[in-house]
Amino acid sequence: MATKSSLSSLITILLLTTISATVTATATATVNSGKQAPLFVFGDSLYDGGMTFYNGIPGAGAEYWPYGETHFQKPVGRFTDGRVIPDFLAHYAGLPFPEPYLKPGVEDYRFGINFASAGACVLVELRPETINLKMQIDYFMKIIPKLKEQVGEEETSRLLSKAVYLFNIAGNDYVTLFQNNLKKTISSSMKKDFMDQILGNITIHLKRIYDVGGRKFAFQNIGPLGCMPSMKYMLGYRGTCKKEPQDLARMHNHAFVAHANSLQTQFPGFKYSIYDFHSSLKLRVLSGPKYGFKETQTGCCGSGRYHGDFTCQKKDKSFSVCSNPNDYLWFDAAHTTDKANQQFSKEFWAGSSDVVTPVNLQTLFAM
Repeated sequence: MATKSSLSSLITILLLTTISATVTATATATVNSGKQAPLFVFGDSLYDGGMTFYNGIPGAGAEYWPYGETHFQKPVGRFTDGRVIPDFLAHYAGLPFPEPYLKPGVEDYRFGINFASAGACVLVELRPETINLKMQIDYFMKIIPKLKEQVGEEETSRLLSKAVYLFNIAGNDYVTLFQNNLKKTISSSMKKDFMDQILGNITIHLKRIYDVGGRKFAFQNIGPLGCMPSMKYMLGYRGTCKKEPQDLARMHNHAFVAHANSLQTQFPGFKYSIYDFHSSLKLRVLSGPKYGFKETQTGCCGSGRYHGDFTCQKKDKSFSVCSNPNDYLWFDAAHTTDKANQQFSKEFWAGSSDVVTPVNLQTLFAM
């Protein structure tokens, strides 16, 4: 016969089991309900969650060691030692990591998808071999009929209107401009014309999403191009940040803020958030120890000055890898570490108006 004490213990265990099961069921129901705002991701290698990994071109994606070593313990198509910014943002929003569109077997689009791909540009002619922004938007349009089959037309309309469309794009356009003009001076008028083309094309693509119901857009502005190990290596620069690429990135970012404001007039109901990635990354380049970084000039993986040559993971090249990526701001020639990406994501998600404006991503999701 059970004692009073053992009965009490049994009841306690049963209650805890019931509570645990209830919490688990509730969490599962929340994740699977499809009621959260989806996250659709567009951009380049800073946001690539594996698109280049699955595009069928051997060696094009981050598919070999040491990519992925810190968080995933294996390469998963992300150009860093762990997670990219959209991974963290999805987690904060209560969503699973956005799956790359080209990954075999991906069929559930209720929570969003990641179209970002390494090398992507806004201007198609600059890098026609990559999955550029136009192609990414084309892919997005292809999932809409599939989403309707999955959840119905009415629910698809609701999801598209509640979704957040996250962009990190145009950095490669400006890098290519410098690559194509290494021995020439880029005039002010050429820079202005180039920027206007980029902004015009971005508007065309945003309108395509808007026309199918998209209303909430989030943008990571262009980082400090002149501080990138790859840019300094390419231009033969010895120093912290090269001025001309810096100025061009700032010019674009300033113009984009004004452009986003104008889009609210053009597109009724258009809402947006812009994260000042440029300032946040530059602060860490200049004041690394304040943010927990011992090395902010040289990439963890690579070769050449500042490890600015894109040799990381390349089997036919010689490269070196640091022993502790958490000490580094840059993981390779152009991409930041998992630790840095987490810091940026926290600012994007819940930062104040000095780093993300006019609202942070948490507020945009809730709208």
